Amino acid sequence: MPAAHMIFSENTRPDRPELLKKIASTQVVLRRGDEKTMALKMDLDKATWRATLPSDGFQEIAAVCRYGVVQHVESEPFLLHYYAKTFVGIDDWAHPPALFGKAWDMLPLELVPVLPKQGEPQLRVLWQGKPLANAKVVLQVPGASESVEVKSDKDGVFALPEPKRGGLYGIRVGHVEDRKGEFEGKKYKEVRHYSTLVLAVPKAYEPSAAGNPEATKLLTEARAARALYHKFPGFKADVEVNVEGNPMRGKVEVSDTGKVALKLDDAEAEKWAKSTLGSIVGHRLSGGPDEETPCAFADEDEAHPLGRAIRVLNDEFHSSYRIRDRQVIVVNRQVPGARFTITVMENVLTKEKKYLPACYVVNTWNAKTDALMSSETHHQTWQRVGAFELPSETLTVKATNGKLESRSIKLSKIQLK
Repeated sequence: MPAAHMIFSENTRPDRPELLKKIASTQVVLRRGDEKTMALKMDLDKATWRATLPSDGFQEIAAVCRYGVVQHVESEPFLLHYYAKTFVGIDDWAHPPALFGKAWDMLPLELVPVLPKQGEPQLRVLWQGKPLANAKVVLQVPGASESVEVKSDKDGVFALPEPKRGGLYGIRVGHVEDRKGEFEGKKYKEVRHYSTLVLAVPKAYEPSAAGNPEATKLLTEARAARALYHKFPGFKADVEVNVEGNPMRGKVEVSDTGKVALKLDDAEAEKWAKSTLGSIVGHRLSGGPDEETPCAFADEDEAHPLGRAIRVLNDEFHSSYRIRDRQVIVVNRQVPGARFTITVMENVLTKEKKYLPACYVVNTWNAKTDALMSSETHHQTWQRVGAFELPSETLTVKATNGKLESRSIKLSKIQLK
């Protein structure tokens, strides 16, 4: 069965779990396409409040939270109300259910979709069922690195900025009511209302699968600037593997396909060394001419210190990059249960003016909680043997919760096969 999740956050991602207690008394109601309503029971589920929905298909969900009286250092005490709304089971904004653009009287302050026959999608701000002009609206736009601020026009309407990728819009509007009173024994001088709407980007509004030619070109040029092995014969060498001050020595052979043969007394150290060397060599093996990969720009920031942000379209790993001076500086990927970022701190140039990684950091986060799981720093040196730059030493320092671990691999007497 489908489910709805309620969070307490400044964006569409869950914030600190302890904040959920502050919205425990929120009233949550479901409205179906036939306009029948029912209260939803929310259960605490790690980083969200969660409710199982009674059926599939189109459903609208609204929440009302009378937060209470709040006083900041710079303000008089005020009564704070939160309202939230989302839709489930709608994929086509061009042919929406009737309720998609209909106001809901349980929400004094509300954001309602407006779908013109032509042009971009719009939203309308309603206060007590009437359009609210000049309202400040803050939008989290899918794929944009910064929030967007707009104001509603005289009819309470504003345009929905185009998404940079698929995902969720998070939209917030505020309104201050000049009204004094008392709530739960506390006096207040005004009432502040905040309403949010979360919308999923339908496929019809996602950026074109063909991508942006300039973004696609950036990735193509960066791939072409990498140092790769052509007609690689493989190599053999003496090896020293050191895990936390425990050195082990042996001999290693790497085939022309990158397969690593190594035997050490410590099975775990052997497995790590084979995997690490295999990855280093595998990233240098040429798979033939690179095909162009359709990409789009992830934001409008052209001056970021790590380079221009692009994202790969139609990619199962949701890959995105930052590219600077024909170098891939940042790689972002998602894998089951986690997401990771590789940040290149230093590259070196080969004799052929191609780039090799010298130092990079790999950070991994929990996909559900965004908690940092590990941070690995890698330092690599290279040795020219014939026409090939081969790995001569790699040092890895890994930090996890309460633990720091270091490992290294040193190769000597390197010979091509």
